[in-house]
Amino acid sequence: MTFDDVSKRLTFKDGAHDKFEISYDSVSRVVFEMTTHMRGGAAAQVLMATGLPGTVAGKAMARAHVHNYFFYLEYGNGGKNEQLLLEVPRQSSKEVIDQATHIFGAKITIADYQEKGEQIDPAKLPAVKSKDVVKVDKHNHPLPEPKVDKALVVVVCPALAARYAGRGNQFKLHANDRVIAVNKQGTYSFAYVNPGKYRLVSQSENAYGFEIELEAGKSYYFLQNTFDGILKNETSLSRDSPELVTYLLNGSYYSDWRPK
Repeated sequence: MTFDDVSKRLTFKDGAHDKFEISYDSVSRVVFEMTTHMRGGAAAQVLMATGLPGTVAGKAMARAHVHNYFFYLEYGNGGKNEQLLLEVPRQSSKEVIDQATHIFGAKITIADYQEKGEQIDPAKLPAVKSKDVVKVDKHNHPLPEPKVDKALVVVVCPALAARYAGRGNQFKLHANDRVIAVNKQGTYSFAYVNPGKYRLVSQSENAYGFEIELEAGKSYYFLQNTFDGILKNETSLSRDSPELVTYLLNGSYYSDWRPK
């Protein structure tokens, strides 16, 4: 990737023949946010800095826990609004963020949510033994709308690779004493809950979550990130920006789930 201040363009090209060229003036929004996940999926191009200002080149990364930044852009292209998601390794993030801030200024948001998760004993979840059926809907793609008297919870479970989408074990989202969403890799779900204080927990082979206050009329966006486990894939839960979660939701199947 190159920030070309002469032509005022952001360009990218890699060995897999993926490429783009975006004029600085066409960019309307930029969001950076930290992410912890297992590398192996295809949600975003992966970049490795080789000296900025200058070039950032694509690089494959091992299937391991990584702590990188997502670099989300919205830009105009022939009268249409387009989105692009890049992944910047943590060691390169300061250079990339500084350069982007210099170019795009007030168009940049650095998302930093206060909710920090922790591992939780699954046996202590009131609904840990719930039995649920997931139908992966590959044809319909319902989108949630906020309600004035409820809090909207939107959750996406990104697939480690496209071939895993809609397959594998379930990832349940608990809100206090009940399950409000169930995903598989590469699916999304949403729920409306009463306002109040909740312990939100993503559960698979393990359980991981945090406490959060949810307000009526507001929307909250989360990712159930997937990691290799012993018998099943493990999970974590993070609160993320609407831009990032919506981008990943648009490439996911709808989880039409119900209690068994």
